[in-house]
Amino acid sequence: MATIKLAVLDVAGTTAQDDGLVVKAFQIAMEPTNPTAEELDEMTAYVEATMGQRKIDVFTHLCKGDVDEAFAAHERFVTSYTDLVAEGELKEFDGVSEFFSELRKRGIGIGITTGFPREILDPIIYSLGWENLIDVSVAASEVAEGRPAPDMIFKTLEIYNREHGVDLHPEDIAVAGDTESDMKAGVSAGASIVLGVTSGAHSEAELRASGATEVSATVLTLLNLLN
Repeated sequence: MATIKLAVLDVAGTTAQDDGLVVKAFQIAMEPTNPTAEELDEMTAYVEATMGQRKIDVFTHLCKGDVDEAFAAHERFVTSYTDLVAEGELKEFDGVSEFFSELRKRGIGIGITTGFPREILDPIIYSLGWENLIDVSVAASEVAEGRPAPDMIFKTLEIYNREHGVDLHPEDIAVAGDTESDMKAGVSAGASIVLGVTSGAHSEAELRASGATEVSATVLTLLNLLN
């Protein structure tokens, strides 16, 4: 067991049930570009393969580097996803709020990171009632590079240290996520625990191949890995 002082957790697919909302919002966002059924299938496959990565980067790739088209599609995605959240289609996984509370009781800070921009992250936090349960939230739009780069993890650590007057280091961190990019970011950051969860986008084999130190069906398992 590792001595962990800060847990850095992904959102969709890890702590919140995505249930296809990302793909649904993406397809709505791409409708105005009039893709063929085959093109839409190929795009959707790419979106699924790159789950966890910064969404503007995904749209830039799909729009073949056309920045204006990518930003327009991204804005439509933000609107579509926040509408779905407002309609109550995003739920936390069973026991996540209690999981957050238990981490707090153990003196472990909680940071959440996401490939979504802040315009989506804040509605998620408030719709799920997490605003008083977590310590730090960082969106992909707030760092130089999204996953698989470790920038969001480092920013979470920086903010937590500053706001709590502590001096934690990467080895004091546990990272949990459901995608290959989550695992790669955790490994690059030097986190002591990189927990892959199979409740979201990628399989156990994919998570292990990307550097997961542990794999489980649920993020709640993290409690069993801590002192």
